[in-house]
Parts: sequence; C-alpha cells; structure tokens
Amino acid sequence: MTLLITLLFLASISLFIYSFFAKDYQSEITSQVSNVNINLMNEIIELKDRVKNLEKGSKIRG
Repeated sequence: MTLLITLLFLASISLFIYSFFAKDYQSEITSQVSNVNINLMNEIIELKDRVKNLEKGSKIRG
C-alpha cells in the first residue's frame, strides 16, 4: 500500500514538472483564431462596402 502511494506521488510530481516544460498549444490556437476572426471581419466590411456601392449605382441609374 505504501509502495502504491509512493508511486502515485512520484507520478504526480513528474507530471507536474512536465506540465511546465510542455509546449503551450492554447496560445497558438488563440492566435490563429484571432487572425481568422480579423480576416473575416475585414472581408465582411469589404462586402458591405461593395453592397453599398451597388445600391448607390442602382439608385443613380434608376
């Protein structure tokens, strides 16, 4: 029983130490999502401008 507790304690310590050296993927994913979000917002703004220009063009001709 003591051996099992010792092994579990050592495993928990080793996993705790490993967590400090493991690569942080969350920051990479967050940055990628932010970039995609910015690109989508820029495309939406561009599309809204195009629609506005089309509406203005149809009003001038009509």
